Amino acid sequence: MTTVLLAHGSPDARHSATLERLRSRVAEPLAAAGRGSTHLVYIENDHPRPEELGPRLDGDVTVVPMLITPAFHARVDVPAAVRALGVTGARAQVVGALGGHPLLLDAVDERLRAAGHDEGSATLLVAGGSSSGQAGQSIRTLLDAHPRPGWLSMTLAAPRAGATSGRVVVPATLAEGVLHDKVAALAEATGSPFVPGGLADTEAVARLVLHRVLG
Repeated sequence: MTTVLLAHGSPDARHSATLERLRSRVAEPLAAAGRGSTHLVYIENDHPRPEELGPRLDGDVTVVPMLITPAFHARVDVPAAVRALGVTGARAQVVGALGGHPLLLDAVDERLRAAGHDEGSATLLVAGGSSSGQAGQSIRTLLDAHPRPGWLSMTLAAPRAGATSGRVVVPATLAEGVLHDKVAALAEATGSPFVPGGLADTEAVARLVLHRVLG
């Protein structure tokens, strides 16, 4: 058996470094649970790609989309990656992406603590995409289901007037990169506290990956 973490990829080297740290944290417990080796592949920008790893795989393969908001990648690129990973006969099966699970909010709590903020701090989660689309809706739905007093969400494409006022700004991203830095610029422009770093560098996201694979 094999586990494959399917990440987006980024031209920013911090992205792949962060995802590799996450892979290292989950690899040992997955191997101990009989899930074999754990690999990291990328949809774009970074290597290896699914078509590069696929010919080396056999048997059962569990694919975890490392996505926290649904987008074109979830609808189109993930199925294409699964096909590429099974090109030589491996039985690749995709499990749920990371998005929509309350452990993501626990990950935000971890980032807040690491930056010296109280867990109860009013917080603004900023994602990519349009707030009228699936990316913005997925985070709003998560906060509606697991409300945190004073927490709001928005996207860079459709900012909410006054949303940063009195709130700590946290990028809804797994790793530092282009989107992360755009959120940092937003916080700086509005004079708001900013929590740097990606959610993948948290124990909560490591637990979420294990949950997706092991149930």
